Amino acid sequence: MLVLSACATSGGGTVTESGQSTASKTTSIGDEAATRTYESDKGTITLPEHPQRVVVAVGDYVGDVLALGITPVGAPDTVFNVPYYKKYLNGVENIGDSYALSLEKVITLKPDLIITYDEKAYENLKKIAPTVFIPYGKYQYKDRLMELGKVLNKEQEAKKCLADFATMIAEKKQALSDVIDSGKKIAIFEITGKELYLYGKSYGRGGAILYDELGLHAPEKVEKAAFEKGWASISIEALPEMLGDADYLMLGIRGDGADQGKDILSKSVWKNLSAVKLGKVYQYSIDDFYFQDPIALTYQLELISDFLVSKK
Repeated sequence: MLVLSACATSGGGTVTESGQSTASKTTSIGDEAATRTYESDKGTITLPEHPQRVVVAVGDYVGDVLALGITPVGAPDTVFNVPYYKKYLNGVENIGDSYALSLEKVITLKPDLIITYDEKAYENLKKIAPTVFIPYGKYQYKDRLMELGKVLNKEQEAKKCLADFATMIAEKKQALSDVIDSGKKIAIFEITGKELYLYGKSYGRGGAILYDELGLHAPEKVEKAAFEKGWASISIEALPEMLGDADYLMLGIRGDGADQGKDILSKSVWKNLSAVKLGKVYQYSIDDFYFQDPIALTYQLELISDFLVSKK
């Protein structure tokens, strides 16, 4: 497992304007009053040198903050039942749904820094404390961790975190070298109440592990359909065309897709897929495979590598 550093954190801030993200230090009298400036997508923000009370207002960035050794004072409800975050969330307050935050709760936590990607929430959050806006999808997970390292003054921790993860990846690639070198294909397929989806590298579901880190490939038609945007919607009739060449399948069934999933998995169009016939299907938990940060990806890496080793 990834070893996370235990870090401390301190407070203040205001907003003006400007461009690309960089951080520079400005000092004030006394350690607690020290501040830095950070160039964000919303302009130049004055941040505390060492934030002490961080609210992460969107679930997707909580794991990054935890991986940098910081325990936020508040986080959205989506992260509290995720198995790989639980042990890091002791004492963290639930601030409600990411898209319907309790601003009153956030105020009571007296944050000195807030992190979000929600445009609507940003306008209210910045009135409470210095708020850093990092657009969702702007960065792949490594670059996002480094960017949050700048925000939180934890750049060295971010570098170490990624180096540790790279070591783990190298070990797994060695163990899976025969699968990787064989050129076998793996696809990610998800069922919802109304739609069917293929996923690429950038929308969670283990894509970053499979395609970026382990160097595996999806069938050519899946790569063409889903990799540029990160996902693609398909019909049930297209399953043989899109998934027929897959040697392995990652299958996700969302909560609202239970009935449709049961129906599709009973049909010959699914049962006749090569990977299904050979028993090379891994059904992943949507909650466990949603996030992309060092903690989440470490957990996913273990499950994916165990599956691939068991199905060689």
